[in-house]
Amino acid sequence: MKTIGFLSDYGSRDPYVGEVKAVLVGRCPDAVVIDITHEVEPFNVLQGAFLLYTSYRFFPRGTIFLAVVDPGVGTGRRGVVVKTRNYWFVGPDNGLLYPSAFEDCLEECYEIRLTSYPRYGGETFHGRDVFAPVVGSLASGLIPDLIPLRPEELVKLELEGPSVSEGEVVAKVLHVDRFGNCVTNVSLTSLPTWMEFGSRYRVEVGMRGVEAPLVRAYGSVGVGDFLLTFGGTGYLELSVNRGSAASELGLRPGDAFRIRMNV
Repeated sequence: MKTIGFLSDYGSRDPYVGEVKAVLVGRCPDAVVIDITHEVEPFNVLQGAFLLYTSYRFFPRGTIFLAVVDPGVGTGRRGVVVKTRNYWFVGPDNGLLYPSAFEDCLEECYEIRLTSYPRYGGETFHGRDVFAPVVGSLASGLIPDLIPLRPEELVKLELEGPSVSEGEVVAKVLHVDRFGNCVTNVSLTSLPTWMEFGSRYRVEVGMRGVEAPLVRAYGSVGVGDFLLTFGGTGYLELSVNRGSAASELGLRPGDAFRIRMNV
């Protein structure tokens, strides 16, 4: 069986995800389609790229990833197929695939010949009409209609790290999960040496400031208290134990906040 990992900003209220999966299974009946998420914030390519990047490594070797966060659909942007050391990535060439594909070592890149894939309706649903047939063909062992592309021609999107100075970190929220945890761009390797587990820090969002310790688990603080911790993504989270840091502080993907050393 062939594994397909599917990520999008389609949500769950419309038939879009179901239609894409129907095309995938129609092309490759024995495919196993795993939904990574379809709750990427609409049009948020950076968030989609981050969630794909934190997820792809847990899939079996040979998985084909279909990722669609595509605000430029129907314009001159390319559709691409990227082969890496262990995986395939298919989607729009807007940077969405780049962090994951680059980390897993780019080997081959192709542009999808869009004219070979007829659209049902207009030009707004390439996920179903173009990318799904390409992924289904790859999964069934067929060769889609592709044009060789040099890897350096891909649109690049970098997952930039935080701004770190003596006594201050400016972190960027890349994702807010359903618990209201604000997942940031601060990795363990980018954590400044002055930040230590067990110590307390001042978190500033606009004009508001709260105190939050750096701890290893949500339950290390009282219910309703703020905390900083490294979650399952491997990135620093600003959280509230059994509450929502995002709601408390009005944070959403793309927002920045400061972490300051207490003196």
